[in-house]
Amino acid sequence: MRRELEVMRILRVPPLGKLVVEVNDDRFENLSEINDEKAKRVLLAAIGELISFAGSYETLVNEGVAPPVVVSQPVHETGPLEQRQAEFLARLEAERDAAKNAPPPKPKFPILGGIQSRPDTLLESKPAQKELSVAKQIDTILQKHVLSDPEMANRSIHLVQDPAGGILIEVDGKRYQKPGDIPEPQIHLLIKRAVKEWDAA
Repeated sequence: MRRELEVMRILRVPPLGKLVVEVNDDRFENLSEINDEKAKRVLLAAIGELISFAGSYETLVNEGVAPPVVVSQPVHETGPLEQRQAEFLARLEAERDAAKNAPPPKPKFPILGGIQSRPDTLLESKPAQKELSVAKQIDTILQKHVLSDPEMANRSIHLVQDPAGGILIEVDGKRYQKPGDIPEPQIHLLIKRAVKEWDAA
């Protein structure tokens, strides 16, 4: 008999797509909300293992899905694994809190991260042709990234206008409202790169 232990469930909650972690039927938006020290240590260890699963934290930074870590003091690789993971996550939390206090960037076109599946409120005053133009602009950049990826070059991945407003993602004929709905993380990353490049233009 398989003896599996569910450590946590990760959910993205509408309407803003906020990430929450569910532990023992309780939901948390922040690690500091967990008062049970044992549960917190188990959760930290699992997160550390997920980073190892990704290859390394540097892999996440290179893919553009995590901020770079600024280390002000030498990092000692000695000591218990749980202690190193806790110190590492504490640095991440500090950077996240600093980013929250920074002035928000000028809004452009929220398509990633599940901010809104259909950003109608931001586009109410914009004509449909303008919205379609944005979809075409990002899709043009996306095609460049798709063709440069040998595993994706033969796939049909496009950004298309949603008749009801906003942008849809079409993957091999199937449509998704946001990248997080796509079961293939590699496609999610290609779309993020395309939007990031469009934002920088």
